[in-house]
Amino acid sequence: MNPDAIGPAGGQHSATGREGRPRSIVLIGTGGSSGRTLAALEAGLRQALGDTRFHFIDTQPFNLRTGGRTAYPGSGERTDTAMEDAGTRRLSSSLTINLLLNGGPLMMRRLENYAARMLGRRHDAMIMVHDRFYIEQAFVRAAARLGTPSVLLQEGPFVHIGADTPQSGALRIKHALAPLLTRSGLVPAIVPYGFAGHQLLVVPSPAYRQRFVAAGMAPARIKVGGVPRYDPLADLRGADLRGADLRAEAQPRPSSGPLRLLYLFQPFGEHGKVDPQVARSTQLAMIEGLNRAAHGRDLALTIRIHPRSTPESVAHLTAALDMPHDVDPCTDPIEQAIAAHDLVIGHYSSGLLEAMILSRPVLCIPIPAPAFAERSEAEKQEWMARSGALLARDGPEIADTVQAFDRQAPALVPLSVLEDEIGTIDGQATARCAQAVAAMIAEREAGHHGA
Repeated sequence: MNPDAIGPAGGQHSATGREGRPRSIVLIGTGGSSGRTLAALEAGLRQALGDTRFHFIDTQPFNLRTGGRTAYPGSGERTDTAMEDAGTRRLSSSLTINLLLNGGPLMMRRLENYAARMLGRRHDAMIMVHDRFYIEQAFVRAAARLGTPSVLLQEGPFVHIGADTPQSGALRIKHALAPLLTRSGLVPAIVPYGFAGHQLLVVPSPAYRQRFVAAGMAPARIKVGGVPRYDPLADLRGADLRGADLRAEAQPRPSSGPLRLLYLFQPFGEHGKVDPQVARSTQLAMIEGLNRAAHGRDLALTIRIHPRSTPESVAHLTAALDMPHDVDPCTDPIEQAIAAHDLVIGHYSSGLLEAMILSRPVLCIPIPAPAFAERSEAEKQEWMARSGALLARDGPEIADTVQAFDRQAPALVPLSVLEDEIGTIDGQATARCAQAVAAMIAEREAGHHGA
């Protein structure tokens, strides 16, 4: 048994902290599915710890590219941050340039003081899923100042560990200037993911644990828990996946009616991850291929928007479609959308992994590697392209693949291919992650009692 994996049944800990008061835990939201993940962990911690006060603080308003508000289905108190309350203005979409224009080191101190005001006092833990934005690093520093241990829960797959390699011209210039700016004290260094100063890091799999240790993380700080948001997928697969045979048969699909296609839209062009022109041309090539396929086969397409995008983001795609289609506003869990379709189409979305977990066939339409702003994003695409999913690179290939697709004998990706990225899919990841946090809290309390 892996000594660094946390079992799902660790028992309930005392309902009060070392000062006889109910425990308090802060959850830091950062857009996307972070609110859903943290709410699930909150439920697990309520079982593990008993009466505990939770406070959800949303830092998504500090995201200079997307802004917005994190959906949080938990029951804790909620506070939304505001840039103006921290004395920050949006003068650039670049985090580093915006920090410089707002005062550099003075702005960073204001962010840290703002985070300290948001936290208010010492808590039993502060939990986040991302730690590379300046506001997130400010919360980690403020928590340490107040005596609150910080926990990073790796929310999902495809996490790059260590320094990244810029590919776009703008990022190469910023990368070249970064050492000068950090040595001068004008801006703090953006630390690699996981290295902002946490007391505990909970990762999906032993493979990720090994990668963090190789990058310099103290092994004692890392626990293997899994991916909480994948817990519902275990029930949907309808099988115990803890045994050696990790491949499940696809659920029977209807043999008649239109072939139901689900496209997982990613706003990588809007968000600067991919050259916008290449992103647009690749997506329109997909539409061209689907339009061709629709001339020879009855098709129905659903475009599911990204949590950080809007229906307007896909207007150029729907305008070019010549087939029945609708737009999924991304309000229901993705597993529901996947289960309702025959073939899931995308580029390198983690949603494609969820389709593979659910034994749904996947069609990958890769973005060319040189179009990515950073090498780590290109590596995600390369992984998806070699996963064993169906692959089509242009309009004619997409048309041929969709027309030839046999929903009664689809090509599936074995779950064993995904293990390093997703960990164990057994419905117990949330419980394991909660027990890891509860054990850290208990150890700290025992240390204080023994001091």
